[in-house]
Amino acid sequence: MLYHALLLVSTLTVSFSFFLVYKVAVLEDDINKLRGDISNLKPHSKESPDGMITGMSRTWERSKQVASLNSQQQRQTEKDSQTLCSSTASSLRMKREQAGCSGGTVVQQSFLQLSANTKEQPFVRGNVTVIPWIVALHQGEAISSTGDRIIIQQEGFFIVFGQVLFQSPGTIMGHIVRSRGTDQRSTELLRCLQEMPQTNCANTCHTGGMVKLEREDELELVIPDRPQAQVSMDADSTFFGIIRLN
Repeated sequence: MLYHALLLVSTLTVSFSFFLVYKVAVLEDDINKLRGDISNLKPHSKESPDGMITGMSRTWERSKQVASLNSQQQRQTEKDSQTLCSSTASSLRMKREQAGCSGGTVVQQSFLQLSANTKEQPFVRGNVTVIPWIVALHQGEAISSTGDRIIIQQEGFFIVFGQVLFQSPGTIMGHIVRSRGTDQRSTELLRCLQEMPQTNCANTCHTGGMVKLEREDELELVIPDRPQAQVSMDADSTFFGIIRLN
Protein backbone atom coordinates (compact mmCIF):
# COMPACT_ATOMS: atom_id res chain seq x y z
CA MET A 1 0.00 0.00 0.00
CA LEU A 2 2.76 2.38 0.92
CA TYR A 3 4.50 1.60 -2.35
CA HIS A 4 1.42 2.46 -4.36
CA ALA A 5 0.96 5.70 -2.45
CA LEU A 6 4.55 6.76 -3.08
CA LEU A 7 4.19 5.85 -6.75
CA LEU A 8 1.05 7.98 -7.06
CA VAL A 9 2.71 10.94 -5.35
CA SER A 10 5.73 10.68 -7.64
CA THR A 11 3.50 10.51 -10.71
CA LEU A 12 1.55 13.58 -9.60
CA THR A 13 4.77 15.46 -8.83
CA VAL A 14 6.22 14.71 -12.27
CA SER A 15 2.97 15.67 -13.98
CA PHE A 16 2.79 18.94 -12.06
CA SER A 17 6.42 19.67 -12.95
CA PHE A 18 5.67 19.15 -16.67
CA PHE A 19 2.62 21.42 -16.35
CA LEU A 20 4.70 24.12 -14.68
CA VAL A 21 7.36 23.86 -17.39
CA TYR A 22 4.64 24.20 -20.07
CA LYS A 23 3.15 27.27 -18.38
CA VAL A 24 6.59 28.86 -18.03
CA ALA A 25 7.25 28.28 -21.72
CA VAL A 26 3.91 29.82 -22.64
CA LEU A 27 4.56 32.82 -20.38
CA GLU A 28 8.02 33.31 -21.89
CA ASP A 29 6.52 33.24 -25.38
CA ASP A 30 3.86 35.79 -24.38
CA ILE A 31 6.52 37.98 -22.76
CA ASN A 32 8.65 37.86 -25.93
CA LYS A 33 5.65 38.83 -28.05
CA LEU A 34 4.85 41.66 -25.66
CA ARG A 35 8.44 42.87 -25.78
CA GLY A 36 8.28 42.81 -29.56
CA ASP A 37 5.09 44.85 -29.54
CA ILE A 38 6.61 47.30 -27.07
CA SER A 39 9.73 47.59 -29.22
CA ASN A 40 7.54 48.39 -32.21
CA LEU A 41 5.64 51.02 -30.22
CA LYS A 42 8.66 52.70 -28.64
CA PRO A 43 9.75 54.71 -31.70
CA HIS A 44 6.24 56.08 -32.11
CA SER A 45 5.92 56.94 -28.45
CA LYS A 46 9.25 58.70 -28.48
CA GLU A 47 8.51 60.61 -31.64
CA SER A 48 4.88 61.35 -30.91
CA PRO A 49 5.43 64.34 -28.54
CA ASP A 50 8.10 65.76 -30.80
CA GLY A 51 5.91 65.17 -33.82
CA MET A 52 2.98 66.83 -32.08
CA ILE A 53 5.13 69.81 -31.13
CA THR A 54 6.51 69.98 -34.65
CA GLY A 55 2.99 69.78 -36.11
CA MET A 56 1.80 72.53 -33.79
CA SER A 57 4.77 74.68 -34.74
CA ARG A 58 4.09 74.15 -38.41
CA THR A 59 0.39 74.94 -37.90
CA TRP A 60 1.31 78.11 -36.00
CA GLU A 61 3.75 79.13 -38.72
CA ARG A 62 1.10 78.53 -41.39
CA SER A 63 -1.43 80.55 -39.34
CA LYS A 64 1.03 83.44 -39.10
CA GLN A 65 1.71 83.23 -42.82
CA VAL A 66 -2.01 83.20 -43.61
CA ALA A 67 -2.64 86.14 -41.23
CA SER A 68 0.25 88.06 -42.79
CA LEU A 69 -1.03 87.29 -46.28
CA ASN A 70 -4.56 88.39 -45.33
CA SER A 71 -3.19 91.61 -43.84
CA GLN A 72 -1.17 92.28 -46.99
CA GLN A 73 -4.21 91.57 -49.16
CA GLN A 74 -6.37 93.89 -47.02
CA ARG A 75 -3.79 96.68 -47.25
CA GLN A 76 -3.53 96.13 -50.99
CA THR A 77 -7.33 96.19 -51.30
CA GLU A 78 -7.53 99.45 -49.34
CA LYS A 79 -4.74 100.91 -51.46
CA ASP A 80 -6.49 99.80 -54.67
CA SER A 81 -9.79 101.29 -53.38
CA GLN A 82 -8.11 104.61 -52.59
CA THR A 83 -6.41 104.57 -55.99
CA LEU A 84 -9.73 103.81 -57.69
CA CYS A 85 -11.52 106.60 -55.79
CA SER A 86 -8.75 109.04 -56.62
CA SER A 87 -8.78 107.95 -60.26
CA THR A 88 -12.58 108.22 -60.42
CA ALA A 89 -12.56 111.68 -58.85
CA SER A 90 -9.81 112.78 -61.24
CA SER A 91 -11.76 111.34 -64.17
CA LEU A 92 -14.93 113.14 -63.07
CA ARG A 93 -13.04 116.41 -62.68
CA MET A 94 -11.54 115.95 -66.14
CA LYS A 95 -14.96 115.23 -67.64
CA ARG A 96 -16.43 118.29 -65.95
CA GLU A 97 -13.58 120.41 -67.22
CA GLN A 98 -13.95 119.00 -70.73
CA ALA A 99 -17.72 119.43 -70.64
CA GLY A 100 -17.37 122.92 -69.24
CA CYS A 101 -14.89 124.09 -71.85
CA SER A 102 -15.81 125.47 -75.22
CA GLY A 103 -13.03 126.92 -77.33
CA GLY A 104 -10.84 127.19 -74.22
CA THR A 105 -13.46 129.22 -72.31
CA VAL A 106 -15.16 127.75 -69.21
CA VAL A 107 -18.97 127.83 -69.45
CA GLN A 108 -20.30 129.79 -66.48
CA GLN A 109 -23.27 128.92 -64.32
CA SER A 110 -26.29 130.75 -65.70
CA PHE A 111 -28.50 132.74 -63.35
CA LEU A 112 -30.57 135.91 -63.35
CA GLN A 113 -32.13 137.95 -60.58
CA LEU A 114 -34.49 140.86 -61.09
CA SER A 115 -35.21 143.47 -58.41
CA ALA A 116 -38.15 145.82 -58.16
CA ASN A 117 -37.54 149.08 -60.02
CA THR A 118 -37.68 151.78 -57.35
CA LYS A 119 -38.24 154.46 -60.00
CA GLU A 120 -41.56 152.97 -61.11
CA GLN A 121 -44.75 151.64 -59.55
CA PRO A 122 -46.69 148.43 -60.20
CA PHE A 123 -49.20 148.68 -63.04
CA VAL A 124 -52.32 146.76 -63.97
CA ARG A 125 -52.50 144.64 -67.13
CA GLY A 126 -55.81 142.91 -67.60
CA ASN A 127 -56.66 141.06 -64.38
CA VAL A 128 -53.11 141.05 -62.98
CA THR A 129 -50.80 143.58 -61.37
CA VAL A 130 -47.31 143.64 -62.86
CA ILE A 131 -44.18 144.70 -61.00
CA PRO A 132 -41.58 146.62 -63.06
CA TRP A 133 -38.14 144.99 -62.76
CA ILE A 134 -34.50 145.83 -63.30
CA VAL A 135 -31.60 143.38 -63.63
CA ALA A 136 -29.75 142.98 -60.33
CA LEU A 137 -27.54 139.97 -61.16
CA HIS A 138 -26.92 138.16 -64.43
CA GLN A 139 -24.44 135.54 -65.61
CA GLY A 140 -24.33 133.04 -68.45
CA GLU A 141 -26.07 132.74 -71.80
CA ALA A 142 -28.84 130.29 -70.89
CA ILE A 143 -31.13 133.02 -69.50
CA SER A 144 -32.01 136.56 -70.51
CA SER A 145 -34.75 139.10 -69.76
CA THR A 146 -36.92 141.56 -71.57
CA GLY A 147 -39.18 144.07 -69.85
CA ASP A 148 -40.92 142.29 -66.96
CA ARG A 149 -40.21 138.76 -68.23
CA ILE A 150 -37.43 136.18 -68.06
CA ILE A 151 -36.55 134.43 -71.35
CA ILE A 152 -35.10 130.90 -71.47
CA GLN A 153 -32.35 130.55 -74.08
CA GLN A 154 -31.33 126.95 -73.30
CA GLU A 155 -33.65 124.19 -72.17
CA GLY A 156 -33.01 122.34 -68.93
CA PHE A 157 -33.88 122.22 -65.25
CA PHE A 158 -34.09 125.49 -63.33
CA ILE A 159 -34.66 126.74 -59.80
CA VAL A 160 -37.20 129.56 -59.92
CA PHE A 161 -37.89 131.84 -56.96
CA GLY A 162 -39.87 134.98 -56.25
CA GLN A 163 -40.61 137.23 -53.28
CA VAL A 164 -42.95 140.17 -52.80
CA LEU A 165 -43.34 142.33 -49.69
CA PHE A 166 -47.01 143.27 -49.54
CA GLN A 167 -48.26 146.31 -47.66
CA SER A 168 -51.99 146.05 -48.33
CA PRO A 169 -54.03 145.94 -45.08
CA GLY A 170 -56.68 143.41 -44.07
CA THR A 171 -56.83 141.11 -47.07
CA ILE A 172 -55.23 138.02 -48.58
CA MET A 173 -52.40 138.88 -50.95
CA GLY A 174 -50.26 136.69 -53.14
CA HIS A 175 -48.48 136.21 -56.43
CA ILE A 176 -47.95 133.53 -59.04
CA VAL A 177 -45.04 132.61 -61.32
CA ARG A 178 -46.19 131.40 -64.71
CA SER A 179 -44.56 130.39 -67.97
CA ARG A 180 -45.65 130.85 -71.57
CA GLY A 181 -44.26 128.64 -74.32
CA THR A 182 -44.05 129.07 -78.06
CA ASP A 183 -47.63 127.79 -78.32
CA GLN A 184 -48.68 130.80 -76.19
CA ARG A 185 -50.26 128.59 -73.56
CA SER A 186 -49.78 129.84 -70.01
CA THR A 187 -48.75 127.41 -67.25
CA GLU A 188 -48.77 128.28 -63.56
CA LEU A 189 -45.51 127.11 -61.99
CA LEU A 190 -45.54 128.54 -58.45
CA ARG A 191 -48.08 130.22 -56.19
CA CYS A 192 -47.82 132.09 -52.89
CA LEU A 193 -50.61 133.40 -50.61
CA GLN A 194 -50.28 135.55 -47.48
CA GLU A 195 -52.92 136.87 -45.08
CA MET A 196 -52.37 140.51 -44.24
CA PRO A 197 -53.00 142.09 -40.81
CA GLN A 198 -55.15 145.17 -40.27
CA THR A 199 -52.32 147.14 -38.67
CA ASN A 200 -48.60 147.13 -39.31
CA CYS A 201 -49.50 145.60 -42.64
CA ALA A 202 -46.25 144.26 -44.00
CA ASN A 203 -45.94 140.59 -44.90
CA THR A 204 -43.50 138.85 -47.19
CA CYS A 205 -44.69 136.16 -49.58
CA HIS A 206 -41.88 133.93 -50.86
CA THR A 207 -42.02 130.90 -53.14
CA GLY A 208 -39.53 128.77 -55.03
CA GLY A 209 -39.10 125.43 -56.73
CA MET A 210 -37.40 123.39 -59.45
CA VAL A 211 -38.98 123.21 -62.91
CA LYS A 212 -38.09 122.01 -66.40
CA LEU A 213 -38.26 124.69 -69.07
CA GLU A 214 -37.86 124.69 -72.83
CA ARG A 215 -36.01 127.12 -75.07
CA GLU A 216 -37.94 130.37 -75.68
CA ASP A 217 -40.20 129.86 -72.65
CA GLU A 218 -41.11 133.15 -70.98
CA LEU A 219 -41.57 133.53 -67.21
CA GLU A 220 -43.31 136.31 -65.33
CA LEU A 221 -44.30 137.06 -61.74
CA VAL A 222 -47.72 138.71 -61.42
CA ILE A 223 -50.26 139.52 -58.70
CA PRO A 224 -53.69 138.22 -59.80
CA ASP A 225 -57.01 139.99 -59.01
CA ARG A 226 -55.49 142.71 -56.83
CA PRO A 227 -55.51 145.96 -58.86
CA GLN A 228 -54.91 148.02 -55.72
CA ALA A 229 -52.00 145.94 -54.46
CA GLN A 230 -49.48 147.87 -52.42
CA VAL A 231 -45.98 146.52 -52.82
CA SER A 232 -42.62 147.46 -51.38
CA MET A 233 -40.23 148.30 -54.21
CA ASP A 234 -37.05 147.82 -52.16
CA ALA A 235 -34.51 145.54 -53.86
CA ASP A 236 -34.05 143.36 -50.76
CA SER A 237 -37.82 142.91 -50.29
CA THR A 238 -39.24 142.27 -53.75
CA PHE A 239 -37.32 140.23 -56.34
CA PHE A 240 -37.68 137.54 -58.99
CA GLY A 241 -34.96 135.12 -60.14
CA ILE A 242 -33.92 131.88 -61.79
CA ILE A 243 -30.85 129.58 -61.69
CA ARG A 244 -30.07 126.96 -64.35
CA LEU A 245 -28.89 123.59 -63.03
CA ASN A 246 -25.95 122.35 -65.11
